[in-house]
Amino acid sequence: MRVGVARLARGLPWLLPGRDLHLLSSFARAEASSLLDLLAAARQTTSPERRALYVQHALDEAKHARMFSSRAAQLRAERGLVGGDERVDFEDLFARLGEVGFLAFVHRGEARGRRQFEVHRDTFARRGDARTEAMFETILGDERRHESYTGELLVELAGKRGAKKALRRAAWWEAWRLWRRAGRFVAQLLFWAVMMLAFVALTPLGLLVRAVMPAPRGWLREPPR
Repeated sequence: MRVGVARLARGLPWLLPGRDLHLLSSFARAEASSLLDLLAAARQTTSPERRALYVQHALDEAKHARMFSSRAAQLRAERGLVGGDERVDFEDLFARLGEVGFLAFVHRGEARGRRQFEVHRDTFARRGDARTEAMFETILGDERRHESYTGELLVELAGKRGAKKALRRAAWWEAWRLWRRAGRFVAQLLFWAVMMLAFVALTPLGLLVRAVMPAPRGWLREPPR
């Protein structure tokens, strides 16, 4: 769905004020989060061969995070802005999903990321921004390789039928995770709205109390000893 939105909107997200910084920073955080999960996977897998692949993938994600962060920092400097959102999530997906589930999740994410980045690369090509286009093209080379090896490992561990089943489970799990995150966001928004309404509703009561109650005369002093 997100890829479809990206294709329909094309370059619109990058044209909205400040949206380019938000997107680049979100990409950097996503790559940094993936880095942590891949390092955890490298520690927990029982296969030296898979451990080496996870470590190499983690190094690629670290490189991508630096590239996105650097580009965002350049844009902030050009606009006289400072700071940025450096939050990184770590979900320990390997321990939560198991190796087959982890590979299915990563494979889906790499395929989705590759399609999204192709759209963004084409957007900057049309805008004549060769620098950002080249950045996405470089990252796309790694994304294609990641998509390929995770798919191959998934079939190797689970078989073709098991791989398809694992991908379906990963899709459902992602949908459930997205629903929970959306629920937390809505809950926070609802709490803020309720508190603001309560504050507004109680303001007349506060004014009435101040009008009726006598003004305090100050703190009582401690009697001399």
